[in-house]
Amino acid sequence: MDIVYHPGVNGSHPVVEFYPYTPSATAGYAFMAIFGLATIAHIVLTIPFRAAYFIPLILGGICETFGYYGRAWSHESRFEIKSWALQEMLILCAPPLVAATVYMVLGRIIRSFEAEHLSSMRVRWLTFVFVMNDILCFCTQLGGAGVQVTGDAQIMSIGKKVVLAGLIFSLIVFAFFILIAVKFHRRLQQAPTPLLTMNPGLKWVPYMWAIYVACFSMMIRNLVRTIQFGAPRTTDVNTKEAYIYVFDAFLMFLSMLVLIFYHPGKLIKKARRLAKAGAFDRSLNTDRDSTQVPLTQWEPRPMQETC
Repeated sequence: MDIVYHPGVNGSHPVVEFYPYTPSATAGYAFMAIFGLATIAHIVLTIPFRAAYFIPLILGGICETFGYYGRAWSHESRFEIKSWALQEMLILCAPPLVAATVYMVLGRIIRSFEAEHLSSMRVRWLTFVFVMNDILCFCTQLGGAGVQVTGDAQIMSIGKKVVLAGLIFSLIVFAFFILIAVKFHRRLQQAPTPLLTMNPGLKWVPYMWAIYVACFSMMIRNLVRTIQFGAPRTTDVNTKEAYIYVFDAFLMFLSMLVLIFYHPGKLIKKARRLAKAGAFDRSLNTDRDSTQVPLTQWEPRPMQETC
């Protein structure tokens, strides 16, 4: 997405045109409310499910909320750098935060199912590697968006390229993560763990599909954003604001919404409770067996004959 830099003429101050259109205040405030409600819902669900690993997603929801406030604010002037910087930095930095939670969720599902042997990557490394890559994407996009706030044409061009590189890298990371998740899903269906065998009522497949929906939504969002940052300013993807709301705002909201209806914390909590109950039953049976006297060790004494 190109930003037009107008140098000053006859001593006038230079002007930066951040948008090729006037941002919609109505759409901005609408998605501000939508993301605000979704974020509140996740905060509420985090407490009963003890899902502290959803904090990055909650932070991402906060970023989306204030980011779209920035777009609504930009309706007053498309030359105002404060409102543009607010929406640019927060909306770009929100997806890596949401993705970090998704990465951590898969590792916790694998552990709660006692299915580490079915993962293509060690669970300890799975979370670490993907979260570290996500932090790199976050820093890249934050830095790229941050340097554009300077208003200098050359620095803003560099910042655009940095953001573009971060978006491309995030697409690669997402593709690799989905591949690992699908392999685990298939192996778990082919060889269920004892926990799933003993608890056939534990419906885990919808939660895996929720992860897929969240990942694919963010992948499509990043792909469209990549096209946007790489395409000329005059293309439809840059000149029509609808693309932002359809392929960014809506897809990010879908990622958060599907994780509300199929909150992984519910599945993980239930799986851990069943695992503890199974371990308790096994230990109880073991103790009971150890206290029983084998019948072969007890023989009745012969009765003494009386005269």
